[in-house]
Amino acid sequence: MSISIAIIDSGVNPWHSHVGKIAKGIALDINSTGQVVFHNCFMDTIGHGTAIAGVIREKAPFAELCAVKIFYEELKAPNRLLIAALRWVIENNFKIVHLSLGTKCPGTKSHLEDLCQLAFEKKIIVVASARGPRDDIYPAVFETVIGVYWNDKCSEPLLIYHPRSRIEFGAYGWPRPLPGRPRHQNFCGSSFAAAHVTGLIARMLNKFPHADLLEVKRILADKSQILTMEEKKNYGS
Repeated sequence: MSISIAIIDSGVNPWHSHVGKIAKGIALDINSTGQVVFHNCFMDTIGHGTAIAGVIREKAPFAELCAVKIFYEELKAPNRLLIAALRWVIENNFKIVHLSLGTKCPGTKSHLEDLCQLAFEKKIIVVASARGPRDDIYPAVFETVIGVYWNDKCSEPLLIYHPRSRIEFGAYGWPRPLPGRPRHQNFCGSSFAAAHVTGLIARMLNKFPHADLLEVKRILADKSQILTMEEKKNYGS
């Protein structure tokens, strides 16, 4: 069974050495009449989506990656592009949807919630980033989504599980190192924590192809350090 992963971000550079082959790519934009349009130029001009794809590729070299571009000059996009992109990937039955992004716009919540519920019913795993275990950001807070934040106490293999928090998982938040570039000049943050978890989930589904969201969460929790009250003082709560 192939594991297809849609990365909704700034596109991907398929010629980057960390990425390799991209199975498919599209871009969404808003035209002069205000309509959402699709086109094929998914090349990444920011570098963020490429770095995300590199993290996922390292953990899941077998995965079929699809670039879904909604960011252009900056890591911001109208919420309707996010909604349209998420709808497209669900309609096209990708196994995993990766979102290193989110919104706090109340008017967008119900649209995203409905789409994530549809993904859950279709056994599509949605992974989304958040700023912390108590971050009230959509879609990471939804029960139908695996929310991940960067816990800066995590080494790369370590996951932190917050069973009573809306954002349940903390992870390592650095991308793959770039030769000649100091670490502090590279990207970092919850975007990459989520990407590390997306890669882990792809490996799980390669082994357990029929696992649904609840089973994936259970396996992740089993692999994680569950925080006690005392440990929360050190790792965040």
